Amino acid sequence: MKGTLDLHGIKHVDVQRMVDEFMWDQIQKKSTSVEIITGNSDQMKRVVKESLIDYNLNPYEEIFNQGKIIVKLN
Repeated sequence: MKGTLDLHGIKHVDVQRMVDEFMWDQIQKKSTSVEIITGNSDQMKRVVKESLIDYNLNPYEEIFNQGKIIVKLN
């Protein structure tokens, strides 16, 4: 199962809380991976990656869609 969080239209200041809530929900659902849609904003990508540090996960950008961050959960 894969979860998706779309951050289009979300203020940078709200991103960490949204990512934390989303990741907690996806871990509880035992998702195998998640997609976080950031758009092409480098600042948004940085905020998302910083928010994922607490989860000790290795996020990466999709090769053909750099507006999306993928995180494997298993």
